[in-house]
This record gives sequence, structure tokens and C-alpha cells, in this order.
Amino acid sequence: MKIFIYVILTFPIILSSQILTESNLPIIFIDTDNEDIPDEPRILATMGIIDNGPEQTNYIWDDFNHFDGYIGIETRGNSTQGFEKKTYRIELWDENENDISESLLGMPEEEDWILHSMVIDKTQLRIPLSFYLFQRMGHYSSNWKFVELVINDEYQGLYILCENIKRDNNRVDIAKLEENDTSGDEVTGGYILRIDWLGDPGFESNYDSQEGTPMFFQWYYPKADNIVYEQSNYIEEWITNFENAVFSPSYYNSSGFRYNEFIDLNSFTDFLLINELSKNADGYKLSTYIHKERDSNGGKLNAGPIWDFDQTFGVSLVCSNHDYTGWTYLQNQPDCEDLMSMPMWWQSMMEDELFKNHLNCRWNEMRSSFLHQDSIFMWIDNHEELISNAIERNFERWDDFIGEYIWIEPEPMPETYDEEILTMKNWISSRLLWLDSEMPGNCNDTEIVETNDDGNKNIIMIVDQLGRQTNYTKNKILIYVFSDGTTKRKLVTK
Repeated sequence: MKIFIYVILTFPIILSSQILTESNLPIIFIDTDNEDIPDEPRILATMGIIDNGPEQTNYIWDDFNHFDGYIGIETRGNSTQGFEKKTYRIELWDENENDISESLLGMPEEEDWILHSMVIDKTQLRIPLSFYLFQRMGHYSSNWKFVELVINDEYQGLYILCENIKRDNNRVDIAKLEENDTSGDEVTGGYILRIDWLGDPGFESNYDSQEGTPMFFQWYYPKADNIVYEQSNYIEEWITNFENAVFSPSYYNSSGFRYNEFIDLNSFTDFLLINELSKNADGYKLSTYIHKERDSNGGKLNAGPIWDFDQTFGVSLVCSNHDYTGWTYLQNQPDCEDLMSMPMWWQSMMEDELFKNHLNCRWNEMRSSFLHQDSIFMWIDNHEELISNAIERNFERWDDFIGEYIWIEPEPMPETYDEEILTMKNWISSRLLWLDSEMPGNCNDTEIVETNDDGNKNIIMIVDQLGRQTNYTKNKILIYVFSDGTTKRKLVTK
């Protein structure tokens, strides 16, 4: 049943000295019948979206033309719950409060969405930029759209409407695990694990976090209530085999498998690079996701998707985020917290020549294209222009943000929005140069050019059975490491 949300449009929505009558961005109206929105559970509300298309003006008196119906809504977040400008999770509902899937603003159909306030980031660009860069690296991250939000006739400011992390063909594209998928290929994939604040159900690693307490993995998909023993046992065993290998001095576990045979090497190197480029204060230890598909469809553990990238690009003092030098994966600084959820994989892999050389290759490849400073700055400039009018309204609504201490910002504090943008750009420029100078590994020296019988895969390294890098030698068992992260044992006799 289609419903209509009645908004009094006789008068414009007043925001201090600013008046919202029109926007170049989509406008979202939510009506809770003046009921406060709780942390949980979700409450019934109605939502309408006005979007007249690219380069068109959206007026508050226009008809809702993208969604007009029921939603369930709640606030979300941890530290950000204390801010007046809230982030919201919404589910699209029918009149009976059943989930429904619909496309919003051109994004693929689903029922779960996030209205992200980006409250810590005064540029309002850090999270979208991070999502964009990880997508350019070739991985899924949430699709998003800038919007302006009105709740109960009160203007809330600039937001992004983005996809919530979820198993879905158009999101984290892995198999759907059913309760009876307990053997064969069916049990080997369809898993999403999360590293985050302790509290949610999951399982302990056999290895410690950076704090010295056992690492903990949360069930994200399937949920704790839905996962069956055979499935939980399978993925726990996979993680154990990977960790036994990655923490071994030779990088092989007792069964003779190297750690990179359990993971997608590109996803892990790229996950490290996006966290290091942005110097994410929450990197690796909070809102960190890993997922595994079935063996018939690749079967390796993938890092990502990324989430929670508001404390990035020099915005915060947490974990020395403001300092463009230093490595984020070494988060043992005295100003770092939550190290009980910080895995030690990254330190171990960053001592492995294979990983470092692959990292070096990936960095140099991407630095010449979308990670070039000019390319990043062009993205920033284009999106700064896109949101320029909404930014003025946003900071009229939240007038204590620009030039004021609201989080854990480094000093000196930018006094204007333009200064916020310039400060971020200067930080990015310095960070890129630091990473250029400090990136470990050597791509050129390990790229072995020779004819091989493994198709188009490039050999990037040859190691002996103890994992030591070596050269091509006849009459000796050697392990060939390929560019896709796979390995192959060979004994060449002629």
C-alpha cells in the first residue's frame, strides 16, 4: 500500500539565517510522528525522497519520486552517539513492518541502509573518499550518495546515504549459507567475520592481540543464532590454519601450506594500503571485516569491506593519526586504545618478502593512476564543489563545528571550511611522499621474467621449503609464488 508523507510546505524550512527551499542534492524527509529515535530497537517512521536527477534542482515542495513509504529507524554508532548530529540505520518496511528491498538513488536494491552523519569530519569527504579509493582498488565498498536530511520538519544537515555491510549479490557477494550447508563445497564459503569492540558472540583465536589478550572474531554472517556447528568449526579451522602459517618463522603451517594459500593477497595488501594511506585511527582493530567465499568460487579469505573511516587523513590525535609519518599497523603508541582487538597478522606479514614485494608492486601500480596526488585532489575538488551549498547549510545548523574543538583534533584548528580542505590536502601530500620513501619491498627485483607453464600468472618470487627467497635452481624442490597469491611446488630436472 502506497502512503504519502504530509509535510507542511507552505513555509520554507528555516535554519538560523539559512533557508532550505532547494538543493542540488537529493532531499530525504523522515517523519516519526515526533517520536524520539532510540539507539534500539528500530521504530516505525515514514520516508520520502526527492531527486530530480543529475544537475537538476530539487525543491522541498516537489513530489517524492524515489521512495515514499515506511521505514524502521534507529541511531547507530559507538563514540558518535554522544553528538547531536546522529547517524541512523534504516530498514525499508511495508505497512506490516516486513522488510522490503528497493533501489535508492540508483543504488542496487536492498532493505538495509545507513544515513551517515560524518560528524567527526568537518570536510564531510573522508568517508566517501575512502570508499571511492577502495572501490578503485578493485574491491567492494559501500555505494553512497550525498543527501540533505530533514526529520520531523527539522533540518539535520548534510549526510551520505550509503549501503550497510551485508551479504548480498550486490554487496559482499558471497554464497548464502543455509542451515543444511554442512559439508562439501557448500560449507566452505559464505562467511563474514568482524573485529570490533568486544561483546558480540564469536570465537577466540589461538594467538594474542597486540595488547597480549586473545584475539576475538565476531560472527557477522551468518549470525550467531543461525550458524551451525559444522559451519563455525569450518571457518574457525580455516582461521587457525592461516594463523599457524602466518605466525610460523617459515610462514608454513605444520601441514606444509604457506599463509598466502589461505588469503587473497591483493585484498590484504590493498586493505593495508588504504588504512596506511589514510592513517586510519581505527584501522585493523575496529569495524574490520574479513570474508570467505566457497572454494568453487575462489575460496580464499578476503580483507574487507572497509568501514569507519572518519578518523582518517590527519583529522584526529588518536593513535597519532595527525602525524603523516609512521605506520598505522604498528599501533602500539601510548595514545592508542582497543589494542585487544588488534591482530598481529600485519606485523608478521610485513616481515615477509613475498608480502612486502607484492605490496610494493601494488603501491607503485596505483600511485601512477588513481593514487596520484593530482587524481585524489581532483576528486576532492569536484566533490567539494558538489556539496558547497549544502555545506553552508550544514554548518549553519551545527554552528559550533567549524573552528571549534568537537573531537580530538590536532592544533592549529582550521577556522574555515576552505582551511579544512587545504589542511587535509597538505596532509595527504605529505603522507603520499612519506609512503613513497618508506614502502618496503622491491617490485622490480622480484619480478622474474621467464617462460612458465602456469598461464598468464607472473612469478614474483621463488623460495625454498623453509620459505627463504632463492634463485631458480635445477634438481631442487622449490616453491614458486605467483602474482595472484598462489604457490606451486616444482622440481625441475632439465
